[in-house]
Amino acid sequence: MKFIFTALAIVTIIVSMTNRAFARLGIDVSALTSETTFKCTKNLGYELVIIRGYREAYGRNPGGGIDPNFITNYNNAKKAGYTKIDVYMFPCTGRSTCKTPQQQVNEMVQLISTNRVIVQRVWLDIEVNPSSGNWNFGQARKRQILREFYTAWKSTRWNFGIYSNQYQWQTITGDKNWVLDSSLPLWYSIYDKNPVLNNFKPFGGWTQGTGKQYDGNALLCGARLDKNVFR
Repeated sequence: MKFIFTALAIVTIIVSMTNRAFARLGIDVSALTSETTFKCTKNLGYELVIIRGYREAYGRNPGGGIDPNFITNYNNAKKAGYTKIDVYMFPCTGRSTCKTPQQQVNEMVQLISTNRVIVQRVWLDIEVNPSSGNWNFGQARKRQILREFYTAWKSTRWNFGIYSNQYQWQTITGDKNWVLDSSLPLWYSIYDKNPVLNNFKPFGGWTQGTGKQYDGNALLCGARLDKNVFR
């Protein structure tokens, strides 16, 4: 039997193999996660953990606040053997009770700096949460808030990036092509359950992503978490 491959088919195969060969699997968590679960995911080949460090906190602690699960989750991940750990910030936006972007960033910086926490990168989570009514401003104000968070993180000189997707970006900024800083690493979400950096829909000046959240709220190792793949 003879197999005839076109040049395009060969290139497609090579690209697919390259994407998988150099990809790193990761998980992200916000709920309290045990050391046992972290060990289990690490044994399954997940190399990176991204832990929520800051949350909207509209309830009893309005204005945004440190995630109370962060330190425990961080310590459990470390004890499980993870050495590649990132943190993400789901900021408080859209309400008069929200602290300023600078105040929220300062709180997170202080948390990490005073607890001997070592993270590779901070991710700023830019998405709409219908249940909380975040980003409840006009387009001009939303863009201004984004710029303020960007300026605050830029001033820290820490490694940081953006988490979002085309739909969220367009919903919040009013224009999928509006650019904040497309040189930042981008972690995008497309729930196709495929651990390959593909199906990217350009927005914000980005033409590709650094990471992809490909499965949300998945049951893995006895816990609910999100699955990701990174370059």
